[in-house]
Amino acid sequence: MAGRIRHELWLIFFAVLVVAGIITGQVLIGGFGILGLIIGSIAWLWSRLSLEEVTYERSLARNRAFVGDEVPITVSITNKKPVPLGWLRLYDRIPPDVEVRGGQMGEQVGATALSLMLSTSMGWYERVVWEYRLKCTARGYFRLGPARLESGDLFGFFTSEKTAPRRDDLLVYPETAPLPELGIPALKPMGDARNGLLIHRDTSRPGAARDYQRGDPLKWVDWKLSAKTGRLQVRVFDPSSSTTIVLVVAVDTNPINWGGYSPVLLERVIKVAASVAIHAVEEGYELGLFSNGSAIRADRPMVIPPSGEPAQLPVVLEALATITPVVMSPIHKRLGDHARRFPMGSTLVIATAIVSPELAAVVSSLKKRGHPVVVLYVAEGACPDLPEGVVVHELGERLSRAEAASEFGPR
Repeated sequence: MAGRIRHELWLIFFAVLVVAGIITGQVLIGGFGILGLIIGSIAWLWSRLSLEEVTYERSLARNRAFVGDEVPITVSITNKKPVPLGWLRLYDRIPPDVEVRGGQMGEQVGATALSLMLSTSMGWYERVVWEYRLKCTARGYFRLGPARLESGDLFGFFTSEKTAPRRDDLLVYPETAPLPELGIPALKPMGDARNGLLIHRDTSRPGAARDYQRGDPLKWVDWKLSAKTGRLQVRVFDPSSSTTIVLVVAVDTNPINWGGYSPVLLERVIKVAASVAIHAVEEGYELGLFSNGSAIRADRPMVIPPSGEPAQLPVVLEALATITPVVMSPIHKRLGDHARRFPMGSTLVIATAIVSPELAAVVSSLKKRGHPVVVLYVAEGACPDLPEGVVVHELGERLSRAEAASEFGPR
């Protein structure tokens, strides 16, 4: 605004010179004023036309990546008119967690973005192309743009601005690593199994009937058959041909809900959960997700029903990429409320930084319901006591050393 006022003052100044020259009869002064008005008018018109028919395009090679990946990006500016541009500057909004390789970063844009600054001159009907690489340094959902273009006349008297409103989305999946690097044995990471799969009775696969034995659930009793034979008969269900794994992601990193959170511990939880998710799908397990955290701009905790479909892994990884540190409710309360909704016999893999007495009690209840439970404890030190039979992997020390040595990289 100040520059515009300054330029208008110059035009007023030249107009005053023309009037003064006419009044005083000084041809030189009047001629100088007229020349200034002519040049100023041309500069003003040039500035007004400078960004007309100028387009900006941004193209990402892909919009999905893992932490540590580099994504090629191509940006281009096209001048579609017969008027050259003496100068042009571009400021494109880039999230701070996405590093631009080979580009010059300009001014800060608010609190959540930097600007990629490009500068060039252009002839008529010319197209200029730049190629860079975006280094993904953190998980999350990021938006690139909008971009702001600036240009004007050759003399720098006037400046025009234009916004290219297009935005591009980039989803960065969490950092992952093979299970042994995390400190989880590759052999039977989820506990004892038969042929690599935990076995449970699948009520959708009824088999033969037999006499009732002490300890058989009453819901397995076939009452019609019992009436016919005069003895209590129960159905024997075939073992499931696949294991259902539900990833339980606890975003609690502070025993006091209002006491803030630990970014390090949260990222450990997400990293471990993402690594187990990939392993589960590679082994042919059905995979689901349950959390007391929510996604960006969501107002409810995450629940993704188990599925063995190939598209399930991207869905789970996208959820983990966008999960926030906001605790909707303590993980023990969420698990307790949802306990009856987990598929029968499903293995619950709990990634957590806190094991409270309340959580231990819920885990004991889940065990009694027939759920194998695996706890991935990411805080440093020993995991608090849990019921017998719960598989515990204490990962904190290993993760701390790996973070210090920067062992983890893109998958």
